[in-house]
Amino acid sequence: MEKYTVSIQYEKTSIVISDTTVKIDENLGLDTLAERIIVHRKDSDESYILSKMELMDMTTAAVAYQEYLPLMKLSTEKVAAYADIFTSVEHKISATYINLVSEYFPMGNLDKYLRKLRQDKIPLNNQLIDKWSAQILDGLMYLWNQKIIHRNLKPDSIYLRGESHAENCSLVVGDMIPPSVAYDVRMRTRLPRHLGFIIDEDSCMKCHSALSYTAPEIFQSGEYTIQSDIYSYGHVLLDMITCDMLNDEETLQLCICARHDSNTLSQTLQTLRKTHKVIAALIENMMHPNRQKRLTEVDLRRDDYVIESMHNIDSDQVKYPAERDKKWARDGLAKNEKLEYYINYLKQHRNAESRIEHALKLCNQSKSIDLSALANSFQGDILPVVEHFLSNSIIVEETLELLKKIIHNETIITAEVVALTAKFILIFENDEHLTEKIADVLIKLATHNAKLVNNARLNSNLVQVMTKHTNHGDISAKCCTLIWLMAKDSISKDLRDNQISLLSTLLNILQKHPNNVDLFTKVCFAFLPFIFEKSTIEHLVQFNLVRCFSIGLRKHYSNRNAVKAGLAVLSELFKLDERCVMRFLCSRTDDGELLDSMQTLNKIFDQFKNHTDIARGIITLLKSMSPYDDAIDEMISTKIDANLLYQIKRFHSDNDDIARACEDIMIRIRQRQLHS
Repeated sequence: MEKYTVSIQYEKTSIVISDTTVKIDENLGLDTLAERIIVHRKDSDESYILSKMELMDMTTAAVAYQEYLPLMKLSTEKVAAYADIFTSVEHKISATYINLVSEYFPMGNLDKYLRKLRQDKIPLNNQLIDKWSAQILDGLMYLWNQKIIHRNLKPDSIYLRGESHAENCSLVVGDMIPPSVAYDVRMRTRLPRHLGFIIDEDSCMKCHSALSYTAPEIFQSGEYTIQSDIYSYGHVLLDMITCDMLNDEETLQLCICARHDSNTLSQTLQTLRKTHKVIAALIENMMHPNRQKRLTEVDLRRDDYVIESMHNIDSDQVKYPAERDKKWARDGLAKNEKLEYYINYLKQHRNAESRIEHALKLCNQSKSIDLSALANSFQGDILPVVEHFLSNSIIVEETLELLKKIIHNETIITAEVVALTAKFILIFENDEHLTEKIADVLIKLATHNAKLVNNARLNSNLVQVMTKHTNHGDISAKCCTLIWLMAKDSISKDLRDNQISLLSTLLNILQKHPNNVDLFTKVCFAFLPFIFEKSTIEHLVQFNLVRCFSIGLRKHYSNRNAVKAGLAVLSELFKLDERCVMRFLCSRTDDGELLDSMQTLNKIFDQFKNHTDIARGIITLLKSMSPYDDAIDEMISTKIDANLLYQIKRFHSDNDDIARACEDIMIRIRQRQLHS
């Protein structure tokens, strides 16, 4: 515990923290949460706020310390930065503290500014409301994305960053509370306890008001959620739009009543709809006493007003488009087909989802865009925009179409482009149309650089997609082609790790599509790189899966590519293990009929007798069987030497390799006959 504890020595004008002296500029006193002191290091002119928050004991302080640590890593302009966090103990009064050193805001907080406006009955400018409401929500959404709930949102925990005039400032969210502090049993009594030390009426009102920003469910169940933050956010917006209507006491009374009766708030907001129609409706839905009926984070992200406000402050937290966004400022894009115009448009509207859709569509439709320039700018300018909308099927499809146009360019074959395309696989695994397009692009990438695609480690994802789409022949065929391209030169560790599930999926595909000749051909090619692995042979033999290739060879004997692929697979299998030969000779169809493997070879040759490659494939297969006596006995019983071998030798007598191979097999047959 001691490693978290720092001794603090107070003097009149300075504080010593861990042997570092910081000068006290001003002690702001005790607010509803902590004692605040403006300090700065003597070797620096930069000021900070030191906040001393008393906790139950050292155990609670140590837990709070760990919970505050993630806040040190936050990095955004819309959330106050923490410079240091440490615990301390004041033994004389037996008090334990968590101390936060955070960013200092000379312009003060939003509460101070709103109280001044309220005192003079001055309304807050509508444009400023739009801007500030978006900045607050931008900070909140950033926290929510980091799995952090604010738990303490109110005007005096929202700060003004800037100088001179408040209207030129931006708002920054601060004073987040971690779970251990929020659930401290004294948190519910902290404010009333402080009231005993408050003398002036203004401060008393401020402390009571702080409680009014807390969502109703906190007083019932004590459970803080994003919904609780949304309630507090709605209350802050209410403060902003009632500056010229309600004084502090009236605002407080309204919010206390609204916590128990939503009609009270509705009546007040009704009078505000003339000047703040959209935001008044939002507030009513954000401050609903029933958390289940309150606006959610998703609702906010999809609201037109919120999206437009966030877009105006250049926020990257909102991705959904407003409906009217589709109608805006596109004539210039449609008329101007220069690549620079498209790129500038994408950058300018990088957070407007529907505009990105439209720009990519027009870019694809353009016949005058320089594709080389597009390839050069794709990774630096287009890819970052697309990554912001990975779940948008239209943007992804248009991006894939662009890639297909420029993928021949060497500048586009990079790890970043491959990684982006690989991300699409699982996101759209349920979309057959997009899955095909993704596979097409990956095939082209693998054709140019299989190593890069292998490095993306997408094999387990491919297996998952193939398993899901075993009934879809085209998707299966494309995946088989991709696997072959990735494995034909060398089998990566990732491929080897997924080998058994991959092979099982391939064979399952064959069984699902027995009449699909193209798929049979591509499955054979996908198998070829794995045949030399001992585990592959064991798997095929154990589950009698050689029959799949035997059946396919007989079924597709009239297709030249299928025959070549099937013969190649079986030939390599026979060289490696006698059991594969026996599986071939004893294969049965699904209805139990014994396959006549030698008759299948005869039919194949009759179909393609004038094709040297087929003749060579049959001879290679027979030669790979010839070392095994059982295979020779089968050749003898079917008189293959007098039929098939004789025919091959006669039709290809001018090919020395084929003639010599035929003679070698005939000699082996005669030797076996003599031995018998």
